[in-house]
Amino acid sequence: MSNADIDKLFYEKYTKPMIRNGRLTTLIAALLTFIPALYLWLVLGYKCEWSQILAGWGIVGSAYIFLYFFEPLGFYPSMGLSGIYVGYLAGNIPTVRLPAMLAAREATGTEAGTKKGELVGVIAIGMSVFVNVAFVTAAALVGQAILSVLPQFVLDSFNFVLPAILGAVMAQYWEKNKVFVPGIFVACLIINKLPLGIFKFPGAITLSIVCGIVIFMNQKKKGEAA
Repeated sequence: MSNADIDKLFYEKYTKPMIRNGRLTTLIAALLTFIPALYLWLVLGYKCEWSQILAGWGIVGSAYIFLYFFEPLGFYPSMGLSGIYVGYLAGNIPTVRLPAMLAAREATGTEAGTKKGELVGVIAIGMSVFVNVAFVTAAALVGQAILSVLPQFVLDSFNFVLPAILGAVMAQYWEKNKVFVPGIFVACLIINKLPLGIFKFPGAITLSIVCGIVIFMNQKKKGEAA
């Protein structure tokens, strides 16, 4: 089969139904989030005024409006479209889904942006959901009993879990680009210290995209010159 035939088959058999199912499941999940509020209102009789509802929406919107646009841009290059659907439906993208995807690709020698890489990544994310549900269920049942017998230094170490995961992710990417990763890391540290408020995360994503494009164009020019 030619590359064009493979692309067409991949789109018809995988991408197209994945988009259809992804839209359906995320829409259902979004509608289900209204069930607790409807239960409080229709069953228990607690009803908020529209002014209170709009005020709450305003707070949430002002906090997440930029994440709505910039966060998918930050995750999409690594996770692909199918990974985005599953990741946002299941949650915990930076702490669970993305590390699982990167570990699977590292183990199989696949790259982001390729069809094989997308399939390997979404399988890893899917399995991480089942593992996550199993451990969360176990933690809900016996977690408090376990935490009560752990020494304090172990409990304090949980605060370093997320930095450790992000550090491992950066280490994997550093091997591929020893200029971009440390440069962006330092730039993001500077952005975090600036008084930018809700613009910190969008600023970091925008800066990463711009720097990535600049480095890619420079490497392309050097390759053409060689």
